[in-house]
Amino acid sequence: MNRTTTYWVATIFIAGNAVVAGTMDILWIQPFFGILRHLGYPAYFGTLLGVWKVLGAVVLIAPGYPLVKEWAYAGSFFDYTSAVVSYVAVGEASVSNIAGPFVSLVFLVASWVLRPSSRRWQSSVRIERRHILGGD
Repeated sequence: MNRTTTYWVATIFIAGNAVVAGTMDILWIQPFFGILRHLGYPAYFGTLLGVWKVLGAVVLIAPGYPLVKEWAYAGSFFDYTSAVVSYVAVGEASVSNIAGPFVSLVFLVASWVLRPSSRRWQSSVRIERRHILGGD
């Protein structure tokens, strides 16, 4: 599998996961909403988290907005690592509980590392600078 294909597989996995989980959180649907409540979070946090997950998924798939994509990657990273920490905090850090967030984290890092230059924030800054300054 080439770099571009691997990037899109990882990115679609992350975005799809975020849309499904985010929608379940927004609508308070099991099992994800129940897990969130079991870990000690208030119900309203599910709605807030769900909205950000869905928006992050849209940003990762949509063209443009490389700086906003960086924020979406960061938010997803915080989400997955916080899930692992939450399981540890309630004493339920079994392999079955942390496998999902860990696998998602692997796909997220793959998507971030393999993203094309057009989807990288710094490359867009360089392009803009070249355009403004008229050269390299």
